[in-house]
Amino acid sequence: MPMIWPTHYALSEALIVVGAIIAIRRTWQLDRWFAIGLAVIALAGLIGAIRIVGGMTGNIVIIHDFLSRFGSLFGLGCMVGALLGWRTPHAPILGLTAAATALAVPVTGLPIMAALLLGGAVLAYRGAAGAKLLAAISFGSLVLAPLASAPFRPNDLAIAWHVFHTLVAAWFVLVGIYVATCLAPRRDAPLS
Repeated sequence: MPMIWPTHYALSEALIVVGAIIAIRRTWQLDRWFAIGLAVIALAGLIGAIRIVGGMTGNIVIIHDFLSRFGSLFGLGCMVGALLGWRTPHAPILGLTAAATALAVPVTGLPIMAALLLGGAVLAYRGAAGAKLLAAISFGSLVLAPLASAPFRPNDLAIAWHVFHTLVAAWFVLVGIYVATCLAPRRDAPLS
């Protein structure tokens, strides 16, 4: 039986949603696929907060887990596609390919995520109008969330949880501030 989490666990999930709103608002008019990629990743945080506050178990836990693992790969793929300047159907195809590959061969999930983060960081560096290093670090900083929370997992799950989710929320804000500058030249680009 899945665990019902204490309500305070929803706070850092909610931080992800707030950070995502900031990033999506800053990127929506610049590149729709980039913003959609952010939204899919944030959806896991929103569902996580709802399930914790509601004390829900069952299918919502499966949906949250699926979005956390495979939705994140889809979202990152869309974001990298957008940084490449791709439009429909290429940006979402990159995201779908990343997620489907990890779904079919689970051991590939972590390497695919690492490749997308590294590729996105390089593209952010190359595409930023200014503050190139900050743009690259911002995109790649998502890797800090699991690394920084790992030491706390064996002894204090609450601290590990909050460190992980707070760093993901910070990633959204940083991406919205610094990586959005990479998208500015394509401001008038339509979704398809």
